[in-house]
Amino acid sequence: MFRRLVLPLLLALALPWGAHGQQWSTYRPVGAGFSIDLPGEPTIESETSESAAGPVETHSASVEVGQAGYVSMYTVYPESTGMEADEALDAARDGMLEDGKSKLREENRLTISNIPARRVALYDTESKLVIVNLMVYRNNTLYQSIYAAPPDQEDTDNSRRFFASFKLIER
Repeated sequence: MFRRLVLPLLLALALPWGAHGQQWSTYRPVGAGFSIDLPGEPTIESETSESAAGPVETHSASVEVGQAGYVSMYTVYPESTGMEADEALDAARDGMLEDGKSKLREENRLTISNIPARRVALYDTESKLVIVNLMVYRNNTLYQSIYAAPPDQEDTDNSRRFFASFKLIER
């Protein structure tokens, strides 16, 4: 299930991007329980797909700046799945790697607001991009902050600002 949600996103990130202005905006979807700053006005998308446990809702906001892409994404799973945080974070990481075109570069276990989190960096051999994904699983929601760029743009002021701005808030 994670593969079906993450792989189309990674493919979209592999496409060339046009330059956009760098007016930062805060993305805070109503009722989602988080906020994050994005370097421009995001393109918002939502979809619902069926799973064995019931409907799965995925919402994303994306911004492209030069050769870099920023995506804030959250997926709401049916409460009946009963997934624990580490299980959900492992599955999300594995889903990013299961096509065999990506190589894990680094994985760090973190906590954000005392909630288990992961920061996963991989190199996609097909698109030649480094993809860094900050993932947090709270209750039945997986939050992902994804930055993709060529290797020489992996660590920039903008990427650091993007990741540092992620905050869990009350729903």
